[in-house]
Amino acid sequence: MTIEGDADIRRREAADWFARLNQRTVTTGDVKGFSEWRRDPANAQAFGRVEALWDAAGTLAKDPEMASLTREAAGLRPPPKRRSTTGRLLPIGALGALALVFGAAGFLWLSQQPTRYATAVGEQRTIQLEDGSRITLDTASEVAVRFNDSRRSITLATGQAMFDVEGDPDRPFVVAAGDTHVTAVGTRFDVRRSGAGARVVLVEGRVDVRRNARTDGRWTLAPGQQVTTSSDRPTVEAVNLPVATSWTTGRLTFESTPIGEAVAEMNRYSRAPIELRDERISSIQISGVFNTGDVDGFVAALSDLYALQATQADDGRIILTGPA
Repeated sequence: MTIEGDADIRRREAADWFARLNQRTVTTGDVKGFSEWRRDPANAQAFGRVEALWDAAGTLAKDPEMASLTREAAGLRPPPKRRSTTGRLLPIGALGALALVFGAAGFLWLSQQPTRYATAVGEQRTIQLEDGSRITLDTASEVAVRFNDSRRSITLATGQAMFDVEGDPDRPFVVAAGDTHVTAVGTRFDVRRSGAGARVVLVEGRVDVRRNARTDGRWTLAPGQQVTTSSDRPTVEAVNLPVATSWTTGRLTFESTPIGEAVAEMNRYSRAPIELRDERISSIQISGVFNTGDVDGFVAALSDLYALQATQADDGRIILTGPA
């Protein structure tokens, strides 16, 4: 699990790679270096964002009035014609010229874009935000962060995250997950995308949960409570916090959990999933603690307890079948 204190470093690296790769001459070393840097999903996200900003900026540059005003203000000649990043490459000065052409309006637009963070399958990551709050991302998860003077907005696009929120009464902390919004001032809570909504677990403090599509979709949670807004009739329920939040310590705790559900949970952390081919045991309840991603240990435990047979398919999947 990694901690990032300043997203600006990653953004600067992305901008540097974008400029380097758009020189007239690109070395083999640059290509290899970029490929290695981009393997990190967060780096790939940052680079994609730079590309998207360039594309959007290119569209704005075609507006005659905008181009005329910015050239007049900056005393610049018309900017060079944009070349496709997939064909011939851009001159190295293009990014600098772009920043000058768009001036304050461009930087305002850039500052309003969210910062995205993501994890790959089996990865967990902690991000320190500019206000001191922290987000812990679970496996295969993605969030978009946007702060302004009146609101701290987070969108959980996929997966699961734990939020440790610094108090700021003048700027509520709002997490959107599908059609569900969770509002907090200073608190600790867990949100997991579920269908069109989310499961929200409160660890400390207080949160208000709202589901947009329901007129009666409003709940206030106390510590040790949860609500799953995607269920047919969402209700506030008590929850075992050590079990529900054990993923933040790199472990999965099962307490009277059906084997089918436990297998699905383990599969979230593995690129070589387990396939259970015996419906006779899928509903049997198990209890135990396993390290996230420890598929071998989990399979060994099930095999010992229920005499299951484990075989590995050509594509890496682990097939579990019952005793003969």
